[in-house]
Amino acid sequence: MPPNGRSWQVLTWSWACTTGHPASDQVLEAAANAAWPYALLCAWTFLNDAHVAHDLMEHAIRNATEYIARHPNVSSGKVNARLKSEIRREAKHLLAKQRRESPSGSAFDFEALCASRPEIEERIYAKEIFDKLSPFAQGIINRRWLGYSWREIGRDLEMDYSEVRKAYFRELELLLRNLSRPGESSKCD
Repeated sequence: MPPNGRSWQVLTWSWACTTGHPASDQVLEAAANAAWPYALLCAWTFLNDAHVAHDLMEHAIRNATEYIARHPNVSSGKVNARLKSEIRREAKHLLAKQRRESPSGSAFDFEALCASRPEIEERIYAKEIFDKLSPFAQGIINRRWLGYSWREIGRDLEMDYSEVRKAYFRELELLLRNLSRPGESSKCD
């Protein structure tokens, strides 16, 4: 719930940039005073953080200062509308930036992140199967992953490539048969 009233926040207009023209500075300060509650509202609504209101105001004041420099006789209403528009735009920008960040923290957060990604589950199963293979088969898988052909693997192992391939597939077939036996649980190491 957002805090109520001006007593919550002492307005220190560190944002009050000078435009070089006293009348324009007064227009900017009046518009900034009027836009401050809107900055608080946007900070709470979009980002759930009242402290971000200062950042939103700084961004909006910089933009409005440039706008007043280009249009010196602009009305207070237009500057106020400009400030509010920039505040809302920057709040939405910061919100989108937060959504792109990956959550981190507890194991619960990690589980929630991973649960929506089936490829992670497939990797876990693949890792479990990989660990059950012999070092010979693991070496072949690693070489195949790196892009080696069967002939190159056979040359590295000083064996005929067709024998390497047969031995590899024989071991995979035996592992699959052992995994698919109903009623048997796998041994835990």
